[in-house]
Amino acid sequence: MNLKGLLLLSSIAFSPMLCADQLSELKQRAEQGDVSAQTDLGVEYVLGIDVPRDYLIAYKLLSAASAKGNKLAQYNLGLMYDLGEGVGIDKQVAAKWFKKSAEQGDVPAQFHLGLMYAHGVGVVRHYEEAFKWFHKAAEQGHTLAQVNLGLMYVRGEGVAKDLEAAFKSFKTAAEKDDMIAQYHLGLSYLEGEGVKKDLHDAYFWLALASAKGDHHAHELINELEIDLTAKDITALQKRAAEWSAKVLN
Repeated sequence: MNLKGLLLLSSIAFSPMLCADQLSELKQRAEQGDVSAQTDLGVEYVLGIDVPRDYLIAYKLLSAASAKGNKLAQYNLGLMYDLGEGVGIDKQVAAKWFKKSAEQGDVPAQFHLGLMYAHGVGVVRHYEEAFKWFHKAAEQGHTLAQVNLGLMYVRGEGVAKDLEAAFKSFKTAAEKDDMIAQYHLGLSYLEGEGVKKDLHDAYFWLALASAKGDHHAHELINELEIDLTAKDITALQKRAAEWSAKVLN
């Protein structure tokens, strides 16, 4: 599950639109060596929010702040190397900066570092390390880390196989409306893995995943409908619709 390329906009923290005076002040502080200002301005240049997008300037600012130990700058610098924005793609350097940030508690960096260890990208594949970093990020509420943690428990990668722990991790993420987690939670109920088998709960969670476009969930729902009554199906579809409406509101 390599979603790194999709996380740039959602993972970089940035402030609302700045007025001219605020932007001028931010630039002045950055020039004076203010680490927070260098980081914020670097992100502004990455995203092109209040200034024209300029990866070269962003790289210089984030490099300066990273060298001074700012974990957000280190994470974003890692992303630049990971995605090849303003600098050549270098997964090893990306992993280095993600690790520096992750060790200071940055949650997205912990998740990204977990992905790199899980896939052997920029580092030697090491499931125990992947599990460690996914676990740290999951404990702090990172949804995709919770999904990946569940998958590692299912497969016994980096940790002893534990279907109950996997179920709990999937459930936590599924309740935050994550499609992949909802699929795996439905599958857990369907197979009775880590939880008592329950076709009704299986249908409910698979229906939620299916509504988001998960084709595997849709196929399982079709199979499940053979074992459920029309009344059950109607009630479960209503339950899923009400749940989705509540989440959206």
